[in-house]
Amino acid sequence: MMTVGQKWCSLRGLVFGLFLLTLIGCASHSSQFAPIATEMAAGHIEQALEQLEEENPPNRDQLLWLMNHGMLLRMKGDFAASNQEFTVAKQLVEKLDALSLREQVLALAINDTTRSYAGEPYEQVLLNVYSALNYLDLGEPDDARVEVLQVDLRLAEMVDQEIGPLSETDPFARYLSGIIYEQSGEYSDAMISYRSSYQAYLEHGKHYPLRVPDQLKVDLLRSSERVGLQDENHRYQKLFGISHWQTAEALERQGELIFLFHNGLAPVKVEKSAMFPVIGQGYLVRIAFPEYARRQPGFSAARLQINGQEIDTALVENIEELALAELSKNMPIIIARTVARAALKYKTSHEIGKQNGLAGLVVNIAGLLTEQADTRSWQSLPADIQLARIPLEPGEYDLDVELLDMSGRVAQRLHYPAVTLRAGKKTFLSCQHIATTSLRGR
Repeated sequence: MMTVGQKWCSLRGLVFGLFLLTLIGCASHSSQFAPIATEMAAGHIEQALEQLEEENPPNRDQLLWLMNHGMLLRMKGDFAASNQEFTVAKQLVEKLDALSLREQVLALAINDTTRSYAGEPYEQVLLNVYSALNYLDLGEPDDARVEVLQVDLRLAEMVDQEIGPLSETDPFARYLSGIIYEQSGEYSDAMISYRSSYQAYLEHGKHYPLRVPDQLKVDLLRSSERVGLQDENHRYQKLFGISHWQTAEALERQGELIFLFHNGLAPVKVEKSAMFPVIGQGYLVRIAFPEYARRQPGFSAARLQINGQEIDTALVENIEELALAELSKNMPIIIARTVARAALKYKTSHEIGKQNGLAGLVVNIAGLLTEQADTRSWQSLPADIQLARIPLEPGEYDLDVELLDMSGRVAQRLHYPAVTLRAGKKTFLSCQHIATTSLRGR
């Protein structure tokens, strides 16, 4: 039979073990990615990959690892390997969509990080978007088309599940779909996608700073004219104040450069917590929930110089603001779940304390130590995506790109020699850059 001293040593060992486990859990999410982000900002993608590949994430965080690994491979320029990771990630999302009962019980009893991370809805959509971009960079438009078809299915599923307009109507995913359908000669589908994109930009603009790109307005005019939607075309002319645009026939005789600038890094989730005493009971209650810390802005835009023209990229996806808006929308549910868990932990420790005061204290401490906000997110995503569409006569061109800081000054110069444009074809070119100032946190 154990003595009182032995029981106390055993309980003290349990508390210490729980404390260590909590420290390990905290370090495995938002804070662990910080050194990788630093390497990314310095342009050391190989080193960032090495650090990530040294990790041994638990099964519940496997999706995060796959998404980050795929993005780093993409930044390295290994688009095929990137898509292999994204394919596995998409398959995993399908499995994780139905959360197990055991994980839900654990989340209620311990914390939200015990659940497998299935990705935010917009992150799931961006898996398909970046897969499509990889195929476009590989010169495989047919496979890119398959990805945007999957985007349509994913967004339709979100409508059925009533996820909410911010996730059900991703504006850039729809815009990219329109570009790809137009490239494939599916002009009616392109028109539908451009129209859906336009409506999505309007919807998202109600919740965070995002406006309809001027280029999309021209695409709507060109596409509605091409498929014979005269009334809709006239309505757009009045709405946009545009009476002249390049016709579809003229565009077919030219090549088109579609340049995508993936700017900075998405915001990072951090924990916000508070401790409260239960008056007259001798117990403490702790609540913890996530909030986003913005990275400092990277670049304001990319300025393209080609064939005597100078064009600035335009914002087409504001991932930073979308992430903040989504978390804000979900916060009432997160807080309700956190408060319910705190109440359950207090009730459990209180009931045990009635039988054994020391045991009740240990359970209370364990509850405090294991309370942890879920700070997981796809941290290698850019803060925003910008786009420029430039039609030019078929031929070979040198492209110079200036990355502008937040004051509009040139912060970095890039050079792309011998960019080839073919008549009736779209040439896709992407770059992703992160300013070192974007890693300062709040």
